[in-house]
Amino acid sequence: MNTELSSEAQDLEAIVESALRKAGGFELARQAEAGNADDTVQRLLGEIGVWELRPRESEVDGEAAAAVCRAAGRFALPYPVAERLAGGDEAVAVVSLPNPRVNLAGIDPALRWSVVDGDGRRAPVVSVGERVGSKLGSLACPVELGEWTVDDGVVPLALTLPCWVLLGMADEALRMTRRHLLDREQFGKPLATFQALQFQLADTAAGLQSLEELAKYTLWSVLAGNPGASADALALRTSAIEVAENVFRTGHQMFGAMGFCDETDLSWLSRYSQPLRRLPWGRSQTQARLLSAMEAVPFASLFDDLSGDLLAQGS
Repeated sequence: MNTELSSEAQDLEAIVESALRKAGGFELARQAEAGNADDTVQRLLGEIGVWELRPRESEVDGEAAAAVCRAAGRFALPYPVAERLAGGDEAVAVVSLPNPRVNLAGIDPALRWSVVDGDGRRAPVVSVGERVGSKLGSLACPVELGEWTVDDGVVPLALTLPCWVLLGMADEALRMTRRHLLDREQFGKPLATFQALQFQLADTAAGLQSLEELAKYTLWSVLAGNPGASADALALRTSAIEVAENVFRTGHQMFGAMGFCDETDLSWLSRYSQPLRRLPWGRSQTQARLLSAMEAVPFASLFDDLSGDLLAQGS
């Protein structure tokens, strides 16, 4: 396994990030929440060639897709980039039943959707309801489903790519927090000089670096079609939820009340990460599914000892 993404993937990530920044960055999310979204993102990524990627058919395309998802996460991009890349000709989302909700399903009316339930079934979306409008998922929508069929094995990738979006969000949130500590002063010196804050930020950064390495391993496992790819994807989601919670908790603590104000970009990252952390399953449900997957398929990964401990706890 190569611990670095291909140069093609890194170059595409830099191009997408630069293009999104020039297109408005976080302003795109503000416009979408206000109901003023247009086809800017869809058109922009199409011009770059993002929609031509086929991650299920090529490992190079898979790495490039993951890199694009990370770039999209850095701006809380209000478009289903991960879901569209996972599905190819249509967007695919993993949902929880009996009340399926899909994040960003109503953003692009021309985009076809289907859902998978994580248990081997797939169904087309026949209609999209009104946005939930919650602060914890303002762009999430209930969906009505058609007839269920057999899933074609898209679940591991459909779980992995959103984790790369969440990785981008957490990475950008930590960068903002570090910048804030360097810029703000208390008692005549920058906040970054306080040892307690340095230790907390270092611990948070170490967790984020671990998540990045796990994301790379999982991407390799999924693209290679390993027997334990489903368990690897669930392990990545479990880790991504935990690390994101820690990163945003640290960010809000160090920003103070200002971190919850929509005038700060950290607030947008934090709120737009909520659907990714809650849909289709939260931490406890994801852990339960991970235990079930580990019992069904040998779990050979970076964390063999940890997987044995989890199985022992579940028995």
